[in-house]
Amino acid sequence: MTRTNRFTLAALFALGAAGIGLFLGPSEVGPGDVWRALTGADVDSTAADIVHIVRVPRVLLALLVGAALSISGVLFQALLRNDLAEPYLLGVGPGALFGVTLAALLFADSAVPPALARGVLAFLGAVGVAAVVFSFARRGARRPAVSVLLAGIAVGATVHALASGILYTLEDWHHVVRWLLGDLSLAEHQQVLILGTVLLVGGALAWIGARDLDALTLGEEGAWHAGVEVRRALWFFGGLGCLLAATAVAQCGLVGFVGLVVPHIGRRLFGPGHRALLPASAILGAGLLVLADTLARTLHPPQGLPLAVVTAALGAPVLAALVLRRGS
Repeated sequence: MTRTNRFTLAALFALGAAGIGLFLGPSEVGPGDVWRALTGADVDSTAADIVHIVRVPRVLLALLVGAALSISGVLFQALLRNDLAEPYLLGVGPGALFGVTLAALLFADSAVPPALARGVLAFLGAVGVAAVVFSFARRGARRPAVSVLLAGIAVGATVHALASGILYTLEDWHHVVRWLLGDLSLAEHQQVLILGTVLLVGGALAWIGARDLDALTLGEEGAWHAGVEVRRALWFFGGLGCLLAATAVAQCGLVGFVGLVVPHIGRRLFGPGHRALLPASAILGAGLLVLADTLARTLHPPQGLPLAVVTAALGAPVLAALVLRRGS
């Protein structure tokens, strides 16, 4: 099968997943009502509101979150040359958790909308912690990637401990826990616009730098011989990965396994070259997360299951199969 055919199948998978997400749900809105609402035909006002206000932004945001996390995972795995690298390893997850717990602590009785406070501080926390982690690239002598990886583990563990301590003192902790497990139920068109803009810019910059990413997978010495400034590349691509992951996390909370598993699937289907791997992973990740979210909101109505539970249930077996196949 040619690469073009594989891209076509991947696109059809993502579109099919989006269609399933739009037409299925716990509410009593049939496929016919959904179709009429989408095409502008006459339909009950309640059904139209469910489609346009709830399902459409939720599906769009799920597509964007899946794509952003997948591209971020591709970037980190290339930078660290570690197949198990993923966005949260570099402090994005712990930093976002710290920001959310601070929002719950500082804005509990404030007029600021809780969702806005959580989103802004989650983003600032994730980016701030990741910036501290990547500053260790300067101290990495001839192995800056190793320094960043170890710093991510150490700083992430420290920040996670601080956030857990704050969470333990909160009275309104259940909202933070809900966010920790992933939640797309409050998706809005404004969130879609924000993440869509970041994904478009970040994804384009990553794709333009695909040649440098290919060189980085050869090792730091190989990248140097190919003319790549390793520390500058760590800052640039690491910053893009953190920006994509942090923006996604700020919109829906912590969603694991997508940025870890999807790049592996992309490599098996499209090869290791980043010119094809980046868009392929974005498409596959988008479709996978929409399917996971559809399962999350339909398996246990009316409140649904946490999104992170479904992504873990889907991703863990895939990751185990990939590891076993690679070891055989």
